[in-house]
Amino acid sequence: MQSQNIQSACPYCGVGCGVKICDGKIEGDASHPANQGALCVKGTALADSLNMPSRLLYPKVSQQEVSWDTATSVISDKIQQILVESGPEAIGMYVSGQLLTEDYYVANKLMKGFIGSANIDTNSRLCMSSAVVAHIRAFGEDVVPVTYEDIDDTDLIVIVGANTAWTHPVVFRRIQQAREKNPNVKLVVIDPRRTVTAEQADLFLQIGSDGDVTLFNGLIRYMVDHGAIDHRFVKAHTNGAEELLQAVQGPDFLIANIARQLGVDDQALTTFYRWFSASPTAITVFCQGINQAEDGADKGNAIINCHLLSGKIGKQGAGPFSITGQPNAMGGREVGGLANQLAVHRGFDPDTLSYVRQAWQAPNLAQKAGLKAVDLFDAVARGDIRFLWIIATNPAVSLPNSARVRAALAQCECVVVSDICANTDTAYYADILLPATGWGEKSGMVTNSERCMTRQRAFMPPPGAAKPDWQILADVGRKLGYEKAFSFTSEADIFREYAALTAINKETRFKLDLSALATISDDDYAKWQPTRWPLDQGVTDPQPLYHDGVFATSNAKANLVVPAQLQSYQSHPFQPVPSYTEQHDLPRWWLNTGRQRDQWHTMTRTGHITALAQSEVEPTVYMHPLSVQQAGLTVGQLVVLRAPSSFPLKSMLSVHRSSVDPTALPDIAYLPDSACSPSIPPAIIVRLQSDEGLRHDQVFMSMHWAGVFGGPNTVNHVVAPSVDNHSGQPAFKSSQVTITPAPDMLHGLYLGDQEPALPDIDYCSYQKSWQSGIWRFAQSTPADCSSSFNPDSAALAIWLKTLLDHQKVGNEKRADLISVQSLLPSVAKRLVIEQSWGYVAVELNMMGEHSVVTGILALSYHPIVLDVATLGELVAKPFSLAPVLTALSHGRQSSRLICSCFRVTDQQIIDAVEKEGVVSLYQLQTQLKCGTNCGSCLPEVEKQFGLVIASVTHNL
Repeated sequence: MQSQNIQSACPYCGVGCGVKICDGKIEGDASHPANQGALCVKGTALADSLNMPSRLLYPKVSQQEVSWDTATSVISDKIQQILVESGPEAIGMYVSGQLLTEDYYVANKLMKGFIGSANIDTNSRLCMSSAVVAHIRAFGEDVVPVTYEDIDDTDLIVIVGANTAWTHPVVFRRIQQAREKNPNVKLVVIDPRRTVTAEQADLFLQIGSDGDVTLFNGLIRYMVDHGAIDHRFVKAHTNGAEELLQAVQGPDFLIANIARQLGVDDQALTTFYRWFSASPTAITVFCQGINQAEDGADKGNAIINCHLLSGKIGKQGAGPFSITGQPNAMGGREVGGLANQLAVHRGFDPDTLSYVRQAWQAPNLAQKAGLKAVDLFDAVARGDIRFLWIIATNPAVSLPNSARVRAALAQCECVVVSDICANTDTAYYADILLPATGWGEKSGMVTNSERCMTRQRAFMPPPGAAKPDWQILADVGRKLGYEKAFSFTSEADIFREYAALTAINKETRFKLDLSALATISDDDYAKWQPTRWPLDQGVTDPQPLYHDGVFATSNAKANLVVPAQLQSYQSHPFQPVPSYTEQHDLPRWWLNTGRQRDQWHTMTRTGHITALAQSEVEPTVYMHPLSVQQAGLTVGQLVVLRAPSSFPLKSMLSVHRSSVDPTALPDIAYLPDSACSPSIPPAIIVRLQSDEGLRHDQVFMSMHWAGVFGGPNTVNHVVAPSVDNHSGQPAFKSSQVTITPAPDMLHGLYLGDQEPALPDIDYCSYQKSWQSGIWRFAQSTPADCSSSFNPDSAALAIWLKTLLDHQKVGNEKRADLISVQSLLPSVAKRLVIEQSWGYVAVELNMMGEHSVVTGILALSYHPIVLDVATLGELVAKPFSLAPVLTALSHGRQSSRLICSCFRVTDQQIIDAVEKEGVVSLYQLQTQLKCGTNCGSCLPEVEKQFGLVIASVTHNL
């Protein structure tokens, strides 16, 4: 890492925080407008993210290392072969919001302009495409009309479908600060879960799944009935008001009926409607809870409708604010990275086709929109897509019905994967693996949620032969014979060409016009400082977007969109209690999926960071405590999540790679048995925990668990591939599942530095702890020693059977030293300690004159509850029996992490009050700093502090 002061941007969410690299440290950049120096817990741990295990270093073809020249020649030859045999529609590309703008631009140009296919889509389809549709339908262009500065100047903040305190902590901290400065600012949170965000709201509406369109249609009716429609603005600047207002006139939209449909108190609903109607300004922040639905685009337009009808747009502190999930999802949308865009916010109309063809000198320009993400992989499954290039994303985990995605990848004729990690779930299916540069090694532009363009800058050399994605793509473009079109020599070259292309929007109502930067010098590009578009060059006091009421539609008026629900209105089929299937008589639960505070996507960049691996330690589904009891389940047990029915496959898939046996690699999530048959409903095994914030008909599971960290039990195995008809965005928030106890299982826990060579098992997870690795595993049947394992696995299987035999026949308590050197040469001895619940084996190796603990293994026929933190401290230390017995006697872990940023546990808060005399929250935060960085843990800090103070007061 270089020592000089370098400004860059955080590579995680769409907040777009600035960071500064100085003297080997990474910290928040106080000069950046997005975060003003603040960072969340993931941003704080950026330095740790650079030490990535399993880094991909050299190109590989058929698992053999090759030169770059060979790799790009193989790719270009294959593309040319398929173009001749099947045409451009047989080529596909799937890219990522992790790419920089320049990477995105070259990928889009190569596919749409020169290969001739628009079958290039992005994982932004999974998070933001419904908002894109909503923006285009309403404004005529995909534009977010709000900035972070608006948060400081609003009267009302509505957060809907977003746990902002966890997913965008720095933005939420800004909301908290705005409320501290102005106590009159109200915060309303609307969500099916009572999240940490909801706990800090002035008003919380816990609506049922997918009730958002109904909620905002009810708000429109309330505004009509109470004279809150801004008729002047509506008449001058909107289309479609008469039809929309007429559609909400029926009795279904009266408050009592809306409240009943949503399952909320009518007085609370009335309060929200009154606050929104009466507030001079309001911002509605929305994210995946709105977008990831079968009616996600309509949800977005329902929100925008309310802002247009009330005139709360185009002025400071007001507007709908779609906040993005990835660092450059916005930049990808700008260049045209979605399959239904051509370039620079333009579609496939004749004028745009002509302009882009001329600008690119494109011989094979795509003439129509391509396949969106789910459709793209369906085409792979059918064999229509023969060549698929995947860049910087992990669709084997992140797409719904992921078992089918894996099967499609397995049978695809040629899969190319460009990534920084060698062992992602998707990389396993690659015919060609390409090492890309990662954050800190590459340079380029990103655009955040408020349209602010920031430079990411390299501050360390790339490892091995890794290259920037744009350079890899350009190399292939030249190999295909398009030397001039892909003669870029730097990121600045690409940015200039991209900026020049946006001149198509000059002298139009489109806001994306960067043409003034078409001649930016290399030096000015290198020195670029965060700048928001529209550029407003020379304007000293820029006005809010749409302050003039002029939109990018044909008549310059915004469109009020009538949602499909209103076009043929039927009450949403809410289920306040679980329904029952006729066939199995099992309750069905609404499955909500989403992010955890401390992890990112599929954990390839954050799962190995110890500080981020403490808050959720294994794949877990959460259920309301009463629902747990009513379902006859027990907190802490393993349960089976199963889709109520199988997801139909459009074609039976045959696996052509003889090597595709995912169970052969322990660090790759294998394909569940249910994935092999279209008639078996897909299922996963996960840990059950309770959450009082959930509705009684809902469960929640985080989306992150995958690969070495979560094994085969990733949530998207059981998420149905339903999508929004307009955007193609999957409905990750509203699948249904059944939940039953897992069958009788052998449970295992292993702590050590070396990964245990586990046989094919039903459940496994890995957690990086401070002292060692922690593997949790379970098997429905005992390991069979006669099975054919590799040597390490066979040794482990024999050892497991040895322990099982002890458990079956032994009736006496014992602590025997058992020599297993002949079976496991790397371990000299194991101390086997019988417990009332099973066995613990302490692995011992001689180091010098001392016997050192190198691992601890626990086995039981019941879930294992041990203080892993205390046990972990014994690993790599000289062996002593007393500390082992003491740690085993503790039972469960002695403390719970509250604040990830500063590693503050509940026990530290207790000690601060009981032992150090802390009597106020201010004192607590001054001493421990908990809640003073990103602020996402504040509700928990306040709750824990209140409980301790109450306990101390009671005992006086």
